[in-house]
Amino acid sequence: MTARTAPRRGTARKARSGTRRGPASRFRLLTGITATAVALTTGLAACSPSSGSSSSSGGGVSAFTVARTGDIDKLDPQLATAFQTQQTLGLVYSSLVKTGADGSLQPDLASAWTIAPDNLTVTFTLRTGVTWHDGTPFTSADVKASLERILNQATGAVGRSNLTAISGVDAPDQGTVVLHLSKPAASLLYSLSSVNTSILSAKDIAAGTVGKQPDGTGPFTWKQWDQGQQVVLASNAAYYGGAPAINTLTFRVIPDEASILSGMKAGAFQLGQISDPGIAQQAGSGGGFDLVKQPTLAYHTLMLNGRRGPLQNQQVRQAIACAVDRDQVLKTAAYGDGTVTGPITSPAFPYPATDGLPCKPGDTAQAKQMLAAAGYGNGFSLDTIVETGEYATAGAEAQNLQAQLAKIGVSLNLRQLPTSPYVTAWLGADYEAAVALNGGSYDPYLMYGRYFGDGGSLSKPAGLQSKALADLLAQGNATNDDAARKTIYGNLQKQLLTESPWVWMFRSDDYYLVKSGVKGFTPRPDELLTSLAAVK
Repeated sequence: MTARTAPRRGTARKARSGTRRGPASRFRLLTGITATAVALTTGLAACSPSSGSSSSSGGGVSAFTVARTGDIDKLDPQLATAFQTQQTLGLVYSSLVKTGADGSLQPDLASAWTIAPDNLTVTFTLRTGVTWHDGTPFTSADVKASLERILNQATGAVGRSNLTAISGVDAPDQGTVVLHLSKPAASLLYSLSSVNTSILSAKDIAAGTVGKQPDGTGPFTWKQWDQGQQVVLASNAAYYGGAPAINTLTFRVIPDEASILSGMKAGAFQLGQISDPGIAQQAGSGGGFDLVKQPTLAYHTLMLNGRRGPLQNQQVRQAIACAVDRDQVLKTAAYGDGTVTGPITSPAFPYPATDGLPCKPGDTAQAKQMLAAAGYGNGFSLDTIVETGEYATAGAEAQNLQAQLAKIGVSLNLRQLPTSPYVTAWLGADYEAAVALNGGSYDPYLMYGRYFGDGGSLSKPAGLQSKALADLLAQGNATNDDAARKTIYGNLQKQLLTESPWVWMFRSDDYYLVKSGVKGFTPRPDELLTSLAAVK
């Protein structure tokens, strides 16, 4: 997930920026990612805004408003799953490392890092002169407290399962942090770049104020949250990357995307986030704004709760997966604007989208035979949750899936929920099926370790635990050999399709309406809005 998992969820969709990779070559993390990820942004320069600025005062941008359909749902970045929450808190908090728009690892709160020859010790040199938004100096004690909070199972941190290789955290001095690992973890640095592994203030953790009043080290400071209406941030004059030109950054909640388009035409917003291809087609460019299209790592899926009813039977789940014509869902819900995908969307790990299914997707005759063989020839119904606030195509996807699966006797009883209730139901696995938009990642382990790995922090909404899946995930994360990882994760994709815990459908595009003259905004495949700190 969801929490675009974050649906759209978890990692999950993470804050980054910066200029260099850092001394991490011993991990050989995802060699070849940069060139492939750059392909996701091909053509972007041709349609990106290139000149001018928003209303300015004293050389800065006095006010900048982003319009989007959904609100945030919490203030703790280590618990955040909804995309809007991650996008917002990713501007307030920082992580040890971050990724560029091309997927490259870059310094953030850590200015450099070294990895021992056995890959079991990672030493971070911290950036100097950094302060929290309340003026308190940032030190290694904050990093140690933050990572230990994530690793504490009682916290319920979304990123915990991605960091379980960490057996100890030392802070030998104020500017150094040493991580001791129980086993090699090839995805560790990418895990540490996530919004879900944001570094918190040790004093805030001790005082129990995390999640009540955001206090980060990021480019923007917290001002206010009017639930269901807006979030307001302010430029952090002390930001170590340089104070953002935007003095006041407002995220406005606009219930429907047609109204966002109207607001852009009226000049009410500087940036509008659009997920409906139909609205994007209406928008075009001109009239005071540009339309920018960005392919994403996130994927649309029908999640099946394999712990309930007929879905406990693998053949039943396979029959549902076999009955769904992915291309039809894509064309119906997204006007064909996207790409049919399998489980893994990481650019450096391309595999056939449906290799592993015992059928050709869309073959309803074979799907009906499979249901009959499993003892469900008369069909059954599934309580299906659908999110109404985060992305525009959810309803159309649900209706198309409902029509397709009715042909094999499977009835989807649609339960539409706004973002916050949807996330609650999703996290609690309070559904039999869920139409979800889940966040992708540059590393396949980060996509599925939290769902299907041993001790996965999102194992409950995953709906299925499998030793085969957990073993493949562990093998892929334990080696730094690129060729071996590609083979292992290819087998992981096949196994996911064979066990069919979910029905993977398509990877979509995001759309941004950018006011003419805005400089510096760059959309990203992971959907973070970190480039707002560079807007002029």
